[in-house]
Amino acid sequence: MPTHRKLAPAAPWTEVTATKKDWHGADPRLLTSMFTQTLLIRTFEEYVLDLAGQGLVHGPAHSSIGQEGGAVGSVLPLTASDFVGGSHRGHHQFLAKALGYVAPGGIDLRRPVDGEVRTVLLRSLAEICGLARGFCRGRGGSMHLQWREAGAMGTNAIVGGGVPQAAGFAWSARQAGTDAVSVSYFGDGAVNIGSVLETMNLAAAWELPVCFFIENNKYAVSTHVDEATAEPRLSARGLGFNIPSWRVDGMDPLAVYLAMTEAVDHMRAGHGPTIVEAEVYRYFHQNGPFPGSAFGYRTKDEEKEWRARDPLALVSRQLVENGILSADEIEECTVRAKAVMAAIGDELLEPDPDGKPGTRRIRPAEWPDPSFCDVGVRGDLSEFDGVRLADTGTGPGAFQGRLE
Repeated sequence: MPTHRKLAPAAPWTEVTATKKDWHGADPRLLTSMFTQTLLIRTFEEYVLDLAGQGLVHGPAHSSIGQEGGAVGSVLPLTASDFVGGSHRGHHQFLAKALGYVAPGGIDLRRPVDGEVRTVLLRSLAEICGLARGFCRGRGGSMHLQWREAGAMGTNAIVGGGVPQAAGFAWSARQAGTDAVSVSYFGDGAVNIGSVLETMNLAAAWELPVCFFIENNKYAVSTHVDEATAEPRLSARGLGFNIPSWRVDGMDPLAVYLAMTEAVDHMRAGHGPTIVEAEVYRYFHQNGPFPGSAFGYRTKDEEKEWRARDPLALVSRQLVENGILSADEIEECTVRAKAVMAAIGDELLEPDPDGKPGTRRIRPAEWPDPSFCDVGVRGDLSEFDGVRLADTGTGPGAFQGRLE
């Protein structure tokens, strides 16, 4: 008879939960920063969906409403020198890093919004709308937001496409002799992509300071995570690569902050990569202003249950309970955030002279110069002139003509 000995992974796998004691003992400035960043991102995203509903976002609008707690909680332990790279649903990831860069001491919405904070919001909205004042001068749109000075290295429309890049940023930081870390945000739909798993393996082998931050929102468009994998606890992936892994409630920004602080400490100490899995929930469909239940793959009851765990409501409640802000001050901040977004919208939009009463359009002066569309493009395909084509047949699907 064979003998059996239970094996255990070499890397730890931990679930982190924030307790009441953690909330009561947290620095009031930290909790205030969590609230203001979450509020600004939520208000920004609601305004984006409003514009999308009016047909003013000429492209996708992948909102992160509901998932803000994961981004805010994970970015707060970072510094301006650290790198983040996002997914196609990356407004919250980008904004959290950009707002932290221009206001490292936090944002107090009880006072008028700082000019640099307003500029981040304006340029982000302009980019999503494809306008010249955007961070990428309108060429990136909703899925390609980048501001390298802030360490926001770019969101990415390719599922899992930004993960290998994040490992490259981590490698460059180590080669430069800094303690900077790199964070790659991606969802449950990207976890099983080959390049993601290959990058985990290489990062572990090379001990790169990169955090694989999994936003497990349960759905890859409309496919539930339980349908896509036999192990829906996605942080388990790290154990096969000897990567320390954390699992956390992403609807609790403080819990995410605590888990991410441990992960960042591990990476800065030179111990290699980490995985943080945050369970979050997007309130709306893959793209646009409608809930997932409108498309039949989620129930209204499920959406109601997750909305009851709203990260913005949680932080607001804790601020009041801990005597940091009053309910009136919470409301004051909310009104100010909405007023800022409305003013930014007025700067980019105007009444549509050809539309129905009350409709708006992009101000013509905000559109980018068409001559800029090819700036930086490294090839025009003329390099393929004269190339012999292997498929010269005339059957169905055969290539006809020449490359243009």
